[in-house]
Amino acid sequence: MSDQFVVNIEGDMIVPEDLGRGGLKLLQHKDCYKLDTASVLLAWFASAFVRAGKPCEMLELGSGTGGVSLLASARSPKAHIDGVELLELPYKVFCENIRINHLEERISAFNCDLRELPASIKNKAYDVVFMNPPFYDGTKGSVTDISVKSEHVSAARFSEQGGLEDFIKVQSLRTRTSGGYAVMCISPDRVPECFSLYEKYKITPVRLLTVHANASKPAFLALIAGKKGAPNAEFKALAPLFINEEGSSALTKRAVHIYEEEHSDCFI
Repeated sequence: MSDQFVVNIEGDMIVPEDLGRGGLKLLQHKDCYKLDTASVLLAWFASAFVRAGKPCEMLELGSGTGGVSLLASARSPKAHIDGVELLELPYKVFCENIRINHLEERISAFNCDLRELPASIKNKAYDVVFMNPPFYDGTKGSVTDISVKSEHVSAARFSEQGGLEDFIKVQSLRTRTSGGYAVMCISPDRVPECFSLYEKYKITPVRLLTVHANASKPAFLALIAGKKGAPNAEFKALAPLFINEEGSSALTKRAVHIYEEEHSDCFI
């Protein structure tokens, strides 16, 4: 393969992968958290709260290597996205992903602790703040209980660098009051905790979507959306999303729509 398609990141030669949307490419480092089903669904769900064709300011907390922000940018072509990542290696990969896709005018990466955001972010109110916070809080077992490949993967899965409340507090502070949406994906068993924290930080839950491997499996993921400063907003528990047909690896029609078709859902 031509050298122009290979990127050197701290001595590792990485070939960009096709993201399958908007012609975008994605660099993934072996020591960083990889793009997965949760990432793809979060980008879709966050973009569903962007009014089609309208300019929008979006913020991702805990961006990793930037895959979710890239996918969200493809679904919302008039959005500007700021992405915050604490760890240096995934941040460097994120910057390279912005560069190779020529998205410097549409996506900005920040290497900082979400609890100590720069003034350029603190001075903004965002239309959509989305995140995939650590699924585990460290109180149920330890990092060694679950196989992790590196400190970067561990930090993405466990709340060693900031717990769920830290994420939700910052999400609330940065979401535009009266019209802004706070969007996240989380382990289903933490949904009650999320809703309790949303109440504490003045976010009203408006949507809940559970995701299942198929119709006979329990949920492995929950997608949540809340509205800032709208105490009377209507809450809807959406029909469960089944990824595969029962007894088959084939995608359901709804999953195909999410994965392959252009952005059309608005305020789902």
